[in-house]
Amino acid sequence: MNQSDGKKLDPGRQVWILVVLGMVCIGLEVVVHFFMRTAIGYTHIFYILLILAAVWYYRKALFVAIALVAATFITSLAVGDFNWATLLRAAMFLVVTFIVAWISEERDRGRLEIVAQKEAIEKEHYALVGYLSEITLRIKNPIKILRDNLLAIRMEFDGKIPDIDIVKMELSTQLAHAEQILSNFQELNKDVVEEHTEIPNAYRDFLTR
Repeated sequence: MNQSDGKKLDPGRQVWILVVLGMVCIGLEVVVHFFMRTAIGYTHIFYILLILAAVWYYRKALFVAIALVAATFITSLAVGDFNWATLLRAAMFLVVTFIVAWISEERDRGRLEIVAQKEAIEKEHYALVGYLSEITLRIKNPIKILRDNLLAIRMEFDGKIPDIDIVKMELSTQLAHAEQILSNFQELNKDVVEEHTEIPNAYRDFLTR
């Protein structure tokens, strides 16, 4: 899963940070545990390495935890103080790493889902704007022309008796124009319905009626 680049260090710097922390942890394990013969206190520093690795690389950080567990086991066996406390520390390394990795993974997955939903909403918004623009081009101008033509027909009645046959012919022409406008609108609605499958069936039937 890709992480958010805006809140993420350069991958090269991440690796160097983990390498340096890993060397510090191994050095403490060797110097403090192997030479100074104590296993108390210094292992808390290991969690810095494990948490950073889990935040940046999710469950791959378990390999780092396993490496620290192996180093702890080796020095404990060499020193001769391998006991239940050693097993408990090893278990905590693995458990803490897994929990932090899981939380980080879910957090970033949620962030990506939000971004995807936002992009989908924006896409629908642009589609709606395009739909309205198409309506304007296909319907607004023809309706204005139809209105002007009907107004001209009405004005023929002012001050004189119009030829009924001519009026009927003109009205028939305007009726054909109105039917063409309605046909264009239905065709446009059909295209929208076929493109957007998420439209509920009730609205789908209404738009294509």
